Amino acid sequence: MNSATARLCTIMAVCVIVIAAACTSAVARVPEGYRDIKLGMNKAQVLGLLQQGPLHFSYDDMGDEVGEIIRGDDLFRYASYRFNSEGILVEIGLEMREILGRDRVLELYNNQHGLKLTPLQAMVEADFSIEVRDNCLVMKKAAARDTLSAKGPTS
Repeated sequence: MNSATARLCTIMAVCVIVIAAACTSAVARVPEGYRDIKLGMNKAQVLGLLQQGPLHFSYDDMGDEVGEIIRGDDLFRYASYRFNSEGILVEIGLEMREILGRDRVLELYNNQHGLKLTPLQAMVEADFSIEVRDNCLVMKKAAARDTLSAKGPTS
């Protein structure tokens, strides 16, 4: 009986580990950027990647926004990178390819990233969110919030 009980406990432990691993990998994370450009980067970093990377075809610096014509991506044709007043990337807008249609692009994007994004359902995670606006996929970094103590400022 002892060997049978030990064998049963070992099998159950292995099953629990396998189920826990499957559940952990099934949890989708909101993408923090597009290709090699991530939310939270500063403008100089983004421009550096756009200038040097073979992934990036053509871009235009328009002050607090940088636009990029996307090549080599079946889902998106244009990206806009928006910066806050400190020059930090806080929003990425990806314009979908019309030939596929919004529903098909979302289906493929969801499959690639393990998401359940719809035109009516945004995904939010800690500091990042992703939503659909018309024919665009919009990734945002939450603004840093000032937090004050309930006691008020100290002198």
